[in-house]
Amino acid sequence: MKILLALDDNPRAVEEALRLAREREATLNALFVVDATWERFTGHDWLSGCNARIGFLDYMLTLEENAASEAAKAYLAKAAEMPGELLTVTGDVVDEILKEAGTGYNLLVMSNPFTRGLEIMRDAVARIVRKCPCDVFLVSGRDEKP
Repeated sequence: MKILLALDDNPRAVEEALRLAREREATLNALFVVDATWERFTGHDWLSGCNARIGFLDYMLTLEENAASEAAKAYLAKAAEMPGELLTVTGDVVDEILKEAGTGYNLLVMSNPFTRGLEIMRDAVARIVRKCPCDVFLVSGRDEKP
């Protein structure tokens, strides 16, 4: 069995993916997608002449790369002996998760909502659940209150 974990800021998703992989003696691959779609949400620099858009895009890329690094460290610390790989790709988050899920996985584990820092990846879960070629296990992103 192969399980794919879509990495975000939710440590519970990592714990659940590891638990499921251990119970099923599965291979667990974790995927972090560096979001390369910020240019869709900004205007054109030729309007401003001050390169504000380029500066913003560079800033967002740096934030995404830092998030990838932190997610990798946190995942690797918990998944030390787990068979599988840590994958990092750049692109549209939903498209890249669906593309990887289509390469022979039995289960995708991800957070609901799927978040990065303060940003909720809008409609990501709904789009993935609708089109995913394998089963999807959603882990609540909310903190549990005692």
